[in-house]
Amino acid sequence: DMTVDYDYETDSFDWMVTDGTITHSGTNVYTYFNDGDGGEFTLQGKNGATGFVDQLDITIHGANVGNALSDTQPDDSVDLKDFSVLAKEWRRDGYPVFSWDRVPLYAHFGISDGLSQEQYDFLAEHHFSLITITNGILRADSSSEPGIGSAARAIKQSDPNTKVLFYWACDMPKHQQKLANAPFPEDGFLPGTNHFDITRQDVRDWYSDMAAATVQAYSCDGFFADGALRWFNRNDPDMDAWMMAMMHESKQKMGPDGIIIYNGLQVEGSEQYFQVTDGGMIDNFLRSENINQMSKEQMADEIEKMRQTSQDGEITVFKAWPGFCWWSDPNMMEQPHEVIHDVASEYITFPLACFLVGAGENCYFGYSWGWLLEYGWFDWYPEFDKPLGPPQGDAIRDGWTYQREFEHASVFVDLENRTAQIDWR
Repeated sequence: DMTVDYDYETDSFDWMVTDGTITHSGTNVYTYFNDGDGGEFTLQGKNGATGFVDQLDITIHGANVGNALSDTQPDDSVDLKDFSVLAKEWRRDGYPVFSWDRVPLYAHFGISDGLSQEQYDFLAEHHFSLITITNGILRADSSSEPGIGSAARAIKQSDPNTKVLFYWACDMPKHQQKLANAPFPEDGFLPGTNHFDITRQDVRDWYSDMAAATVQAYSCDGFFADGALRWFNRNDPDMDAWMMAMMHESKQKMGPDGIIIYNGLQVEGSEQYFQVTDGGMIDNFLRSENINQMSKEQMADEIEKMRQTSQDGEITVFKAWPGFCWWSDPNMMEQPHEVIHDVASEYITFPLACFLVGAGENCYFGYSWGWLLEYGWFDWYPEFDKPLGPPQGDAIRDGWTYQREFEHASVFVDLENRTAQIDWR
């Protein structure tokens, strides 16, 4: 048997495991837990403490703990999965205000030398619910952090409900963030690389201190964790565990409403990061169709990943592209901006329809051909002005086609033939 007394204020737990004869106990700081095979769970503690437990033999002492909807035990007891679901409900208080009134929108752009008043007015007028501000192109002697903070304050002054995220990569330093890089621990990289040695507590402390600063000093609501899947993608579970520990430590320092969105939600199995983040970005939908087309299977998988993520209550950013990006079509980048916008306008129906057939609450649509200010984030499309209204049910799938009804729109997608139609009413 195992009992867990959880301290909600300090995020720590006292635990005891006994087989009736021998008892082991201790106190650890919670980082995350993983579902295992056959109902086994791994309760992961800081500094490598691990307890393997059978889910039917767990008692959690605490107020307001209830069963997850999909996880009722035969004896009506409460297990770690239930507690995790409850903890995530508490954290959703800091999420963006979601609405189906129109297409829910996301923006993600480099600050460079700062936004013009016209660009601030654009963001205020068009009500982006969630915005990530990254570095952009700066002068050699400049650092991006003050500009990101100034932009976040200005955006939130116009619309306090907008959530603004600070781009804070967790695998390697970005040269534009000189202020953040200055206190980086000496020799804090893995040998022979420029990757953070996240096995070191001082490196993780440096990272999580800056994560706290994104909220406390730079007026953002959290950060966008680029590079979080570096070790997951390389099938290195030990390093991946340290990455998740660093995300959890960052969460603690930001405070209960701090938001973390990781990049790479489309990667199979990456949803384990929901334990220490608030959602993820699907960043490659139709990114480079002009040189490497997505398969219908891959498109269907990413639509399904978005649908499932929403059902799990997490945030999904569905980053769609107009069939090209700044690096896949350099000839297109030489065209006048108006020409590029016209091409993106002609293409938008298909990716937008794919988003709509899979989207649920807390899903946001982003559309551009890059991450710089001039790469489409301040372009507008008439589809974004159309009333949408809530969905009237899930999409109906038949082979590679989807149909879904909204209060003010009917959506059809054919992945095999790469066609779509949105009938607005």
